[in-house]
Amino acid sequence: MYNHQLDTFIKVAECGSFSKAANALYITATAVIQQINLLEERCGFQLFQRSNRGVTLTPAGRSLYEDSKALIRFSDNILQKARLLAEASETTVRIGTSLMFKCRLLPELCAKAGRLYPELKFEIPPWDDSSTNQDGDYEFGITHDILEGIFCTRLWKGKYQFLELMRTPICCAVAKDHRLARKKLLTMEDLNSEYLLMPIRDVSYELDAFRDEVLNHYPTTHIIDSPGYGLDTFTQCEMNPYVLITQPVYSDIHNNLVTIPLETSYTLPYGLIYSNHPTMATEKFIRIVREMQSRRQQDHSR
Repeated sequence: MYNHQLDTFIKVAECGSFSKAANALYITATAVIQQINLLEERCGFQLFQRSNRGVTLTPAGRSLYEDSKALIRFSDNILQKARLLAEASETTVRIGTSLMFKCRLLPELCAKAGRLYPELKFEIPPWDDSSTNQDGDYEFGITHDILEGIFCTRLWKGKYQFLELMRTPICCAVAKDHRLARKKLLTMEDLNSEYLLMPIRDVSYELDAFRDEVLNHYPTTHIIDSPGYGLDTFTQCEMNPYVLITQPVYSDIHNNLVTIPLETSYTLPYGLIYSNHPTMATEKFIRIVREMQSRRQQDHSR
């Protein structure tokens, strides 16, 4: 992780002598001198003032000495972190959770998997900015291994693996004083002349097909594109007469909106989202969930 000549350099600085450093390192004084000479050549400046009484650090050498000790501590820390991560990846599944990725089905799945395989552990680390990279993609394996939520069939195709647990229908959410709020079921005709707030194109094949139907058959309906769904999206619909295109699973997020079923055949896949290169523990957990699904389907078919 760092140039090991720094170890020799630090030892010489602390001993004040090439020979004393050599004794401490169990190598010859010649070898120590050669390493320091190579390090000075690489740095491009002198590290030690040499004299018959020993060696002392130059100002540049003193700076390098202090920073080198910090570098070695940092290197040791990141190695230890990586080592713990490697060990945990064999037994621990780290679950990400946020406003849009709430754990609705995972608690029961984890409990059942834990009873079958007690060595399998589950953690919910804090969700932070390191969960996504600069392109907004989820970097599985950095802070978490798995998410539960709706899979963006177009945007995430090939980026992540997905285990479908169920299909969730498209529905609408409106403010409580919206003209549609009292309806128990909406039809596509009800959306005529309304302002629909929905994800941008190329996020989901299903939502793109829904969008095309609206544009082709209900031309008086207005579509407002939303780059992503978050708390601000729901607040926007509370404050404006918009119809939010959403799913029933999100009704526990926007409590101030009324969620109404929509008479349409479009559904979205809901399940577990994980890396194309899952950890051993994640791979094992996904396999267990698949087996549980298969047994449940067999029981229903009898």
